[in-house]
Amino acid sequence: MILPSGRISGMLQPSAMSTLVEIETAADSLSSAEKEELLRFLAMRLRGNRAMPKPRIYSDEELATMLAEDEADGERFRQGC
Repeated sequence: MILPSGRISGMLQPSAMSTLVEIETAADSLSSAEKEELLRFLAMRLRGNRAMPKPRIYSDEELATMLAEDEADGERFRQGC
């Protein structure tokens, strides 16, 4: 569980581990659920440290072209080409 402080409950204080190897070793000992929680925590931190890219805006013509290319690629895949 992520606490309001941003610290994950049940995990060691960040100062207890100082190298990436120590952190990786500790992460290896976590359960699958704890690893997923850690991953969500890290993703939130990464998102908070960088600006979000501007949304891409495509014209109707660009969208139609991309869809047609995707359909053609899918047909070639189905035919085994």
